[in-house]
Amino acid sequence: MRHPAVRAASRFPWKLFFSIVVVAVFGSAGVTFGVVQWLRRDLPTPEQLTTVQAPVKTTVYDTRGRVLHEFYKENRSPVPLRQIPHHLVNATLSTEDRSFYHHWGVDLWGVARAAVNNAFHRSGTQGGSTITQQLARNLFLTHERTLTRKLKEAALAIELERNYSKDQILEMYFNQIYFGEGAYGVEAAARTFFGKPVQELTLPECALIAGLPANPSLYSPRRRPQAALARRAKVLRNTLATRAITQVEYDSAVHAPLGVTPARYSNDRAPYFVEMVRLHLDERYGSNAVYEGGLKVYTTLDMDLQQIAERALERQFTALEAELKPKHKRANYVVPTAETERSSQRTPYLQGAFVAVDPRNGYVRALIGGREWNHSNFNRAVQAQRQPGSAFKPFVYTAATDNGFKPTDIIVDEPVSFPGGENGQPYQPQNYDRTFRGPVTLRYALQQSINVPTIKLLRKVGVSLVASYARRMGIRSPLGQNLSLALGSSEVNLLELTSAYAVIANRGIRNDPLFILKVEARNGNVLEKNAPRPMEVLSEETAAVMTSMLQSVMDHGTGYSARARGFTLPAAGKTGTMDEYMDAWFVGFIPSLVAGAWVGYDEKRPIGPGMTGARAALPVWTDFMAEATRGRPVESFPEPAGMVSRMVCTESGMLATVACPQVTSETYNAGSEPTEYCTVHPGAPLEPLAPDQQPPPDEAPPPDAARAPTPTRPR
Repeated sequence: MRHPAVRAASRFPWKLFFSIVVVAVFGSAGVTFGVVQWLRRDLPTPEQLTTVQAPVKTTVYDTRGRVLHEFYKENRSPVPLRQIPHHLVNATLSTEDRSFYHHWGVDLWGVARAAVNNAFHRSGTQGGSTITQQLARNLFLTHERTLTRKLKEAALAIELERNYSKDQILEMYFNQIYFGEGAYGVEAAARTFFGKPVQELTLPECALIAGLPANPSLYSPRRRPQAALARRAKVLRNTLATRAITQVEYDSAVHAPLGVTPARYSNDRAPYFVEMVRLHLDERYGSNAVYEGGLKVYTTLDMDLQQIAERALERQFTALEAELKPKHKRANYVVPTAETERSSQRTPYLQGAFVAVDPRNGYVRALIGGREWNHSNFNRAVQAQRQPGSAFKPFVYTAATDNGFKPTDIIVDEPVSFPGGENGQPYQPQNYDRTFRGPVTLRYALQQSINVPTIKLLRKVGVSLVASYARRMGIRSPLGQNLSLALGSSEVNLLELTSAYAVIANRGIRNDPLFILKVEARNGNVLEKNAPRPMEVLSEETAAVMTSMLQSVMDHGTGYSARARGFTLPAAGKTGTMDEYMDAWFVGFIPSLVAGAWVGYDEKRPIGPGMTGARAALPVWTDFMAEATRGRPVESFPEPAGMVSRMVCTESGMLATVACPQVTSETYNAGSEPTEYCTVHPGAPLEPLAPDQQPPPDEAPPPDAARAPTPTRPR
């Protein structure tokens, strides 16, 4: 005898029930497709759907391929599906859309299940929206909670399924969805929360990220770690339930710490340099390409050298502020709130700039435009026009050397007066120390930065000729046509001055400054490629002579404090100081690196008593070079073929005798070296010449039976 329940079941009208269910299901589908047709007029066309491209950030790299900065409206770095870990894919599908590979964009059973759960205030294992619907919402719709939006979402999901494969939809989802803290897409999320690329995520990290899109704010691992842990555990349970992981993997992952980095990932480095890059990109490609186009920009900056420069600059400013005790300091500066006040871009505290360039190719390796980007966006390395003072003098001596003058030529340092000064008065230049030394060699005049001999040399060579040499070496700023040009009265910027010195360091070859090497589109096409364009603007011999003269500035002249601070490698350079100590400069180089430093106030006023280029700017250069060259082989300046060296008297510039109190080794183009021995200090030759180099008999110095030891070179 059959059980009563069995008899009742046999009497139930199953055929009618299943007919009603089938009609309901297919009726719902019919209604859905009808709604789709009705909504199509307000939705994207199939052509628009097949060309979906989410905004992608532009990434800027340093010379070693490290991320320097990212420009974006949405922080997104697309990655192909094959690079996304299986754990992340499985955790997402298990939690968001288990039937993803089986539905056609809308999961009717899932919608019904979600409705029942909502009706009874219980949470289900899945929501009502499929991954395709979530993608449609994020690509084309708002997040408003209305019936119309839900219908449009469903319609768009169906269209997406018709135009894309399941893997394509899943890849777009992973690169489009928002994970919190400005991160769009799994790659940005991995770097934001764990500081590493998505390929390196572990199972618990994948589970955490997979759980964030449901509510990035509620499950934020930094602001609400307990909620994030609970959400991660739920994702892991879902992944275990779908057998995508084993029980052992689950047990290990569920007890793992969150593991997020203590602070949000930051890529804001070298802001003044980065702004130069942004301005270039914006002008050439437009702001949409910069913030949404996914460009890859490869630059010349070396982040290691940049950080060394930043430390050296701020170390010096800390020391200067402690010594000078100015009223305004960076530490107590309050940023103005009014836009009108901030637009001036000036700060009341002591400012500075620094540039480092590779002379062999013109690559900008480090650039600092100010002490604090958030206080002032004004780039003092390229925008500030200031008087370089004596740092301009090498251009005078370069023009003279290239036109037949020698380091041993004599100019008398004495009071002078020239017509054409201000207000009709004669121009009467003074030396820094208000003293005059009488006859001096060109080398000594540059070494000690003596003003009067330099002005007299400028007058002999010609103002226009010196200006033309400065321009051919890289000075682009306007130059005055007067004698004060010798003392740096014409304003220049730090980058052009440093690049002009690089011509000397590079043996007469000019390479204009480069800061962008290559720009690639998001598809890999090269949009822009820049390479050095070397141009010979000085003879190699002239560059070698100028290098030697600037070396003596470091070894015995105004740049000697670099040696006192412990920097002993072969180097050349020149200090610069303006009247009343308003600007302090130093530009110097080793064979492979040229660097320049500037110190001053934005408003032209004195830095402080005795704040010369040697005291205020040179320490920055010295500390930078010392750290930048640490552990590297010693580089010597090459001597070109066809040059000869002679020991000469520093007073007369003639070949040295044993009686000369101070001597130095000078380098000359073969045939231009002196042939007469010193008449100021008669004596035996310090270094007898070879027979073919002997002067005529009537000019030979008196013989001496014995040769005295070589005198010690002066400091």
